[in-house]
Amino acid sequence: MVGDNMIYSFNFSNIFDKKNGKKLVILGVIMLAIGVYCLTKKSVGIKVFSWGLSIIFLYGAWLSLKSVNELTRYASRIEVRNARLNLLLYFIIALLLLLFPKYVNMLLSTVLGVYLIYKEVLIFLGHKRYGVTRYSIWNVLKLFIGVLLIVSPLYLSKFLVSILSIIIIIFGINFIKNGIRLINERGY
Repeated sequence: MVGDNMIYSFNFSNIFDKKNGKKLVILGVIMLAIGVYCLTKKSVGIKVFSWGLSIIFLYGAWLSLKSVNELTRYASRIEVRNARLNLLLYFIIALLLLLFPKYVNMLLSTVLGVYLIYKEVLIFLGHKRYGVTRYSIWNVLKLFIGVLLIVSPLYLSKFLVSILSIIIIIFGINFIKNGIRLINERGY
């Protein structure tokens, strides 16, 4: 791609070239270290996870800003106002995740737990109104997860950090393995 679109293009087709062997080993060691550290220190893992989410929300704010700039040319004021509100919402969430990662995760987990309990109670009352008490194991599991999220709000964040840390460790090991293979093929 040529011009301004070059910034949006990610080309990973040459990542496993022979010249990138050392870079892959270094990347693998860094990923392995971050994964193990986040897996052993959950509080740091929650911060890293929150900062990653914050980067995603900042990217969403940037895309929203681009759409606001495009919408101001031809769209109605209501559409532009809604796009600006989305931009503001993304930016505020990103800042909150950067500044208060633990508390934002606790709040989001608690809100998700309340929502799950509310939804399951509505389903139960809806079935009871028709005289049918059909409540499956999946509904009981969702109700239990909702209660668990309210009682232990960082449970979901710690669980996600554990899963993501294991994925980062797997990728790190894979990069180290491929980097060593490329170095041995090159003959250093």
